[in-house]
Amino acid sequence: MSFIGKLLSGGEKLTKPCWPEETEPLPDREELLGKKREFLKKKIDQEFLFAKTNSRKNRRGALQALKRKRWYEKHLKNIDCAVKAMRSAHEHMEIVNKLNDAMKEITEEHDLTQDMTETLLSSAGFEVEFDEEELLTELQRLENSLDESVFNKDAAERRLPSSASPSQPAMTEEEDIEGDLERLRCWASAPS
Repeated sequence: MSFIGKLLSGGEKLTKPCWPEETEPLPDREELLGKKREFLKKKIDQEFLFAKTNSRKNRRGALQALKRKRWYEKHLKNIDCAVKAMRSAHEHMEIVNKLNDAMKEITEEHDLTQDMTETLLSSAGFEVEFDEEELLTELQRLENSLDESVFNKDAAERRLPSSASPSQPAMTEEEDIEGDLERLRCWASAPS
């Protein structure tokens, strides 16, 4: 970019790092804040000692030291809050990452079960296509064999002599129904 272009556009634009890149140096930042915290504690102790030694000789200097001490204490509280916020943010990020992993696993399992269901349905014969001509020829063969067996049965019945009394008396319709009811009662009262 030319000098005039830089001058008019405000120079090169700095891009902000995306969220995952920003969260990676959290332990480094926490360590840096810890060092700053130790430094502020030393400064607070120095200012307090200075105010104590100069409280009788130099009141104005002692008051200035106490003001600086309070200012350092305020910054120390801010740093403590920042450290707590960073720790909780790091914990929350871990929870969010675990949640994202769990959601990915759930979607993978769902896809797997979907595939299994489709496979089972297709292998069970619900989507199998048959040749119409083949089915019609098989039906014709069944009809022919059925017709032949019916004719053979009729011929066999004609050859048999009829007997005057059947070996077992025929059950009436009413007796048949009562027998069925008795079997149902026995079945219903039987323990499961």
